[in-house]
Amino acid sequence: MKREIYLETTPLNEAIEKWIEKLESQGFLKPFPGEKVRVPESLGRITAEPVVARLSSPFYHSSAMDGYAVKYQETFGASETSPKKLKLGEQAVYIDTGDPMPDGFNAVIVIEDVNVYEGHIEIAEAATPWQNVRVIGEDIVATELILPENHRIRPVDVGAMLAGGHIDINVRRKPRVVIIPTGTEIVEPGTNLKKGDIIEYNSRVLGSLVSEWGGEAVRFRIVPDNLDELKDAILEAHKVGDMVVINAGASSGSKDFTSRAISETGEVILHGVSIKPGKPVILGVVENKPVLGIPGYPVSAFIT
Repeated sequence: MKREIYLETTPLNEAIEKWIEKLESQGFLKPFPGEKVRVPESLGRITAEPVVARLSSPFYHSSAMDGYAVKYQETFGASETSPKKLKLGEQAVYIDTGDPMPDGFNAVIVIEDVNVYEGHIEIAEAATPWQNVRVIGEDIVATELILPENHRIRPVDVGAMLAGGHIDINVRRKPRVVIIPTGTEIVEPGTNLKKGDIIEYNSRVLGSLVSEWGGEAVRFRIVPDNLDELKDAILEAHKVGDMVVINAGASSGSKDFTSRAISETGEVILHGVSIKPGKPVILGVVENKPVLGIPGYPVSAFIT
């Protein structure tokens, strides 16, 4: 079998630009459709549509302090030299932080600034309108935009959406990346090793990167160094995922079939990028989906 040897390499920026142009022409880079997930499970996902508040938060006037709800008009004139008395239950009502404001009351005097005796409270300073009160919509107003489309959801966003009345959220489907480990010499972790065996762990590292970047990693079975088996694996993986990553076989050794397997099932956009380590990387497309062939050397695999 004729050995594939790449004679030229492409500068990194040019290689990425060339690959992206190809993927755009294939329509691959359009946003993925949305799917519903529970808001508490949406961390790190990408919004598929704007999120608008259904409720105001708070949705009622509430106390921001422990103290006494009052009508601020009835506190006018209070001073240290001329304290004012307000009758408990009528002019002053005890209230805890977060409690709804009693109807008609519009300010809260903190408990530390009040003297209580004989059914009254005594205050030495007038209250201002809505003093120590969290008014309706202080945090979020109904119909207000909480999150824009194509926004990566953060922990604080989860809280804002729940406070705004959302239980479910429409997010982009995660890209599914199929990782194919290849090599006759590689074995699964935990195998009884013999000389020449190599424990396969690159796919776990690559899968972790995919997960970290917001995708869904699918690990394929180990494929031996066989051109036909690798081609079959690419086509099978193509049906499962949105992108295929082939680990090892990217160079020009006697058992390196990745470039030929991609070209015979699709198209090799380029083979060889001006980076080190990682020079033999392959960028390709199979039926409008990206296929990446990366070296088996762990550092090269991680970098590329």
